[in-house]
Amino acid sequence: MKVQLPSKRVVEIRRSDAPPDQGVLFAEARALFSPMNVGAMPLADFHALRAIASHERWIDEDEIEIACRNCDAPIVTRPCAAMPLAPFVDAELDDEELDRTLDLSVAHDVPGLGKVRLAPRTVSEAEPFHRALARGEIVVTPAVVSAMGVVAIDDERDRAVITRKIKRCDDRAFGLLGNLFLAAHYPPRLFGLVVCEACGARNDVDAPYDRELDAHEDPREGTDEALPTFDAFDALAREIGAPRIDAAPEPKPALIVDDNVPATDDGGEPLLGSYVPGEPGNPGEITLYYRTFASLWQDDGPYDVAAEIEETIEHELEHHVAALTGHDPKDDEERDEIAREAARVLGKKALARSATRALGSDVHDFLRRTWLLWIVALIVVIIAAIASK
Repeated sequence: MKVQLPSKRVVEIRRSDAPPDQGVLFAEARALFSPMNVGAMPLADFHALRAIASHERWIDEDEIEIACRNCDAPIVTRPCAAMPLAPFVDAELDDEELDRTLDLSVAHDVPGLGKVRLAPRTVSEAEPFHRALARGEIVVTPAVVSAMGVVAIDDERDRAVITRKIKRCDDRAFGLLGNLFLAAHYPPRLFGLVVCEACGARNDVDAPYDRELDAHEDPREGTDEALPTFDAFDALAREIGAPRIDAAPEPKPALIVDDNVPATDDGGEPLLGSYVPGEPGNPGEITLYYRTFASLWQDDGPYDVAAEIEETIEHELEHHVAALTGHDPKDDEERDEIAREAARVLGKKALARSATRALGSDVHDFLRRTWLLWIVALIVVIIAAIASK
């Protein structure tokens, strides 16, 4: 099996039955790929191989349970099994966002520690860190600091001094340092794509799920500002929406503010707003989904809620005006964007192949989890093919 790795190398995967060294993290993957000189691999390549091996069931992968980000329904999945494999097989790791890792040419600010500069690390170079983690407790030593790739803090490059700084930093600073390490060695493409069966939302899960460190969730500080309550949000939306809907052409749509589970678009993204065209006797509806606004607040921090409401209502009114003419270019643009996202995640060549033949039974489990994006992408490919004739 040939695959492209994050370093852009294309390799033929060779497997071994060598016994694993249980004294080091990720021992099974190290042994499995030992014929490939694992020690010389960049860490990102090694972690991609771990994900691919788990996807192919060469390495056992435990099920995990997550809560849907949109409706909180429990989802049980194996992240690597749900990872789109085609971009690796088809050598399409060229996306500016999904296939990039942390820029190591610059220092990165870590509050409570300083400006930290990391260096690339191979599997062998990272081994002291992996052995420390396998022992169950990280003891920060110069060897571990070097294995993590920390080569400078501010202007300090002496390894002993850097080690003392890291040993003395608080948990938050060490957690943020850990986030830098993860960003340096795990491209964003390493994720499982799972569609919630309850609400249709796309949920992305780290693959491999087991990593050197858990991502540090840094609580937001510096503001006591709170998102408006649902009632206050409803009143604000109606105040903003009334003059804009009054100025819209007949039949004027009704404005609904919804506190239930948000609807999702065809790509599984929870909506801020939606527009449903009217029928005879029904003027149509514009809906704002309060819980999506609340999720933005929680994930990204405080923002101008009134401005976001205004932009959302005006966007949905554009759909209303277009629907009255019989053609909605905004809807076309949104579907095109969903199709582009599907191509980025699932792979352009895979989509082209799926338009002409059924995919094999070996990806049945993956398709069950990601059917939504595949259906949207197939429709777009078929329409494009018809239009080109």
